[in-house]
Amino acid sequence: MNELEEQAKRLLQTLLSVPFESCALITREFRDLPLSPGLYAVKHREHGLLYIGKAKKLRERFRGGHKACTWSWLEDYNHRDVAIAFAPLSMVDVLKLGDELESILIHATQPPYNARYPSRD
Repeated sequence: MNELEEQAKRLLQTLLSVPFESCALITREFRDLPLSPGLYAVKHREHGLLYIGKAKKLRERFRGGHKACTWSWLEDYNHRDVAIAFAPLSMVDVLKLGDELESILIHATQPPYNARYPSRD
């Protein structure tokens, strides 16, 4: 396993280990999310991981709308049963490694709301 895969493994463990009660709830303003960069996981209280992504500004990513929120609404999930875990990253890591880290995490977990799984070629 290379260094990037090791980093991805640690980040995935961080995202998955956040108890649902400690995740940021779905709200209009998403004030529980930081303005900083990082990876995030949209989780359902009972069904687990729904989506993994990256953002330069986590709060702004969700304030502008997000398909995971829309899709969970379409699935008729209660908004109190959907929340967001996040793992901060430096802006340099998001810009240089974000796509690859995100791809590794998506391939490892295959969340149902990540419509396509990016190629790992």
